[in-house]
Amino acid sequence: MIGVILAAGKSIRMMSDKTKLLHDLCGKPVIFYPAELMKSLKMKRIIMVVNDKIKSEMEKLFQGWNIDFVLQKEQTGTATAFLCALENISSQSCEYLFVMGGDTPLLDRCNAERFIEFVRSRNLEVGLISAVLDEPAGYGRIKRKDGRLEKIVEAKEASREEIKINEVNSGIYMIKSSCAQKLLTEVVRKSTHKEYYLTDIVEYAEKKEAYLVSNSDVILGINTRKEQSLIRKKLQAKIIEKLLNAGVTIIDPDNTYIDYDVKIGKDSIIHPQVCMRGSTIVGQNCIIDTGSVIEDSVISDEVSIYPYSVIEKSHIGKGCSIGPFSHLRPEVVLKENVKIGNFVEVKKSVVGENTKASHLTYIGDAEIGKDTNIGAGTITCNYDGYKKNKTKIGDRVFIGSNTEIVAPVEIDNDAITAAGTTVTKYVPPYSLAISRVPQQNIENWVKRYRKRKECAE
Repeated sequence: MIGVILAAGKSIRMMSDKTKLLHDLCGKPVIFYPAELMKSLKMKRIIMVVNDKIKSEMEKLFQGWNIDFVLQKEQTGTATAFLCALENISSQSCEYLFVMGGDTPLLDRCNAERFIEFVRSRNLEVGLISAVLDEPAGYGRIKRKDGRLEKIVEAKEASREEIKINEVNSGIYMIKSSCAQKLLTEVVRKSTHKEYYLTDIVEYAEKKEAYLVSNSDVILGINTRKEQSLIRKKLQAKIIEKLLNAGVTIIDPDNTYIDYDVKIGKDSIIHPQVCMRGSTIVGQNCIIDTGSVIEDSVISDEVSIYPYSVIEKSHIGKGCSIGPFSHLRPEVVLKENVKIGNFVEVKKSVVGENTKASHLTYIGDAEIGKDTNIGAGTITCNYDGYKKNKTKIGDRVFIGSNTEIVAPVEIDNDAITAAGTTVTKYVPPYSLAISRVPQQNIENWVKRYRKRKECAE
């Protein structure tokens, strides 16, 4: 077979500046799912029909996928789009063409393979997938005569009786390669419309049947934001079901958001309102608590992420504890058993084993050793107004509360900084760094101050 994906539509009803095919569905663009299906079915070749506005974006998106992109210059209907693909296919190069729209993301491999077997076993000229919908709306209706497929009637052209039909066309076809050109010629020759519909080939085919799927969800397409939202919810449910079956606890599936590429190990617990995006990997026996957002990160085994923490493009070692209300910005590496606590922000830093920054701290462009304690209110002053500078802190260092570390600077192994210190130069091993202003106690100063204020009033 050769796969053909029709992706040249204008997406007018999405009310968007970009094609609906590039809108997000669980971390992937809509068009990804039909392309991935074609790939999984091991098509001999995949052709995607696109318009000139999206051609370069599609080529970039599917770089390395071995997809041929064909340009549809005139938007005169799905039959014209299919003809553009057909002009690049020899009738002897394959037995069947598997054709579907780029906006149909829920068709799975199992249903596709059953459909393929259905068409091949009957040696059909045209086969299509149909489904029964409670609310058929704008879908083309399957018109039968004596129970046999006769034709497809577009919803906007259906009669009062035809519009009551609830068996609908999916827009997913298998067309015998040797018949395709002849059928399209008939469509163009006999059409009374300004657009040429691929659905019309059904009327002119001699051997044709509809494969009625039991799960109508697989045919649903996207034309509006509402439909996108509905399909995202169904796709999300499939992703979560797969994780549940693999041994992951998801406390509230309806309020958990996990992207297509996310992987989670068994016995991990995912609390409500968690968002996991991109290519995130979570190990075994982890706890991801309420409201946390994790994007393109690796979370090792036995990690606890407490509520409302944000982790971006970072690598978290085994046994770490993060949050609540922590922010790990890109390029953070935490070694094993690190604690990053309340209101701590870490950016582009490596933090060694067993090190703790328990609260109210900013760590940026830093390299911190193992068994080190970072006191509350500590700041690495990494930006001088022109460039970012690096802080290096050794092993077994104790950073006192409210320390300011002005980079570039190094605090060596086993050193201590006194609370309130501003570190501006190298601190040797086993040294105490202190830069406080000497304390003075002026007796009875408060009494005199209050008296002056009261007299002034």
